Amino acid sequence: MVNKEKRKEFYTTSVVLYKTIFNHVSNNKFPSIILKSDEHIGEIYFTSSNLNSPFEEKYGTFLLKFFNANFSSFETAYNTFFCFYGFSILEEFYKDIPKAQLFKSTEYFYETYESIYIKIKRKLKELQYLMKRCIDYMYNINNNLEDKNYLPFEKYLAYIIENNLFKYSTNIDIFYYQQFAHDTLNIAVESIAPKIVREHLENGIIDVNDSPVFHTSYLSNLLYVSLLEIASNKDIKIKACKNCGKYFISSKNTEKYCDIAYYQNEQTCKIIGATNSYIKKRKSVEGIKFYRNNYQRRLMQAKRSDDEQVKLAFENWKSLAKVKFKEFNNKEISENELLEWMVENKDN
Repeated sequence: MVNKEKRKEFYTTSVVLYKTIFNHVSNNKFPSIILKSDEHIGEIYFTSSNLNSPFEEKYGTFLLKFFNANFSSFETAYNTFFCFYGFSILEEFYKDIPKAQLFKSTEYFYETYESIYIKIKRKLKELQYLMKRCIDYMYNINNNLEDKNYLPFEKYLAYIIENNLFKYSTNIDIFYYQQFAHDTLNIAVESIAPKIVREHLENGIIDVNDSPVFHTSYLSNLLYVSLLEIASNKDIKIKACKNCGKYFISSKNTEKYCDIAYYQNEQTCKIIGATNSYIKKRKSVEGIKFYRNNYQRRLMQAKRSDDEQVKLAFENWKSLAKVKFKEFNNKEISENELLEWMVENKDN
């Protein structure tokens, strides 16, 4: 299920909770799954979600995680994809996928799934390559400028027709739920009234919009649906992160770094990339280097001086310098103009 307005998607599945925990994000009604940041494994068990209590993720996450998945080994494939979505979606490649269960040990878990993964690994990588080529073509990723003057959806249709991706839409059941209700056990029928209904509409327990639910055990079918959803959304764009190279959804042309995290408390490229970018600028842009040196000089003057005017002048200069940095970062002024301002105002 997809909610474009709230930029959310929901899914139900059975998963093996090996090295993973439930992640309860503040703006999510339902949990997602995330890897533990420590090495402690603990008990290996399974869980299942349902339509009343699905797993919840950001819009487009399923498709992006497949594109970014590392299928080089069973361990990397699990850590980057299957720990979130389970193994049941592999039925098209292997008919007798073992059901999720309680595992006695890590060795038993690997024995159950690793040999199967080795047999289907090539087909998974081929499917990943096929889908990624479509995205590269649609959004001119990695300087792919072929047919750059056409819209992403036009290129999407051209690609799926040429490569017959329609064949991946044949094993999908689609259900439509009118007035879809979550957590129905907490809707007391005897006390229902317009006031209660209004509250449930506002908190999302009742959703009056048609909500298509797609059901399939075929990975390629889910990818087809997700790809169509993204391609038909004019408000987003997929880019490659300038820090890690992973695909991510961008709603702004200025975004360069992804906020993808697999592990609990993992720092994202949006944080790391911005920090690295600033450090790089600080070392190479003359205006920034001049500011840093002048800042230290004026800071010491303000600390040592008993004159309030000196302290006030320092704070005013700092505020004006921040405005100039903002103009520089927004490309409203050049590096030379930034340096000139810093030199001219070094004592103001």
